[in-house]
Amino acid sequence: MIRIVPSRPSRLAEFREYWDAAVAYQTRYGVARSPVFPDSIIAEEIGVERHFMALRDDEVCAGFFSVTASDRGIWGERDRDDAIYIHRMCVNPLAKGGSLASDALKWAYGYAAGRGRRFVRMDTWGDNDRLIDYYKACGYRPAGFQDIGNDPGLPAHYHGIRLALFENPVA
Repeated sequence: MIRIVPSRPSRLAEFREYWDAAVAYQTRYGVARSPVFPDSIIAEEIGVERHFMALRDDEVCAGFFSVTASDRGIWGERDRDDAIYIHRMCVNPLAKGGSLASDALKWAYGYAAGRGRRFVRMDTWGDNDRLIDYYKACGYRPAGFQDIGNDPGLPAHYHGIRLALFENPVA
């Protein structure tokens, strides 16, 4: 059983460890690499309770993710203040193969509904078929692809890439 709770500042180093392990994995297998986010961004998300951790029954952290209420740079006109967006998901390397992505989605339905939102959305690298298939298996519904230009409103790591979009309606 997984319990989703707001992250705490004392867990920032643990998030960084999991994120760095994910980037190393991506590098090793030649897939698109996630950027390194400054600790200040994660600390800000923690401070406003938009960063979450998934705790197992034994209190071991299975992973982390962030939530935002807007993502116009990626979703464009489809972002009508009617969704929450899951970002920066990373798993404890010792918990790979667990259920973090599906548990996060199940939790997100309630989180979104409690804020009057109609959808849970997320995106990932459009050329990472393995990750796309994994998210589908976890219950994320494909919503197409989005080619990103050199939008000055987005961080540089988004420029010139293609993203796979996922959108799940809140029941």
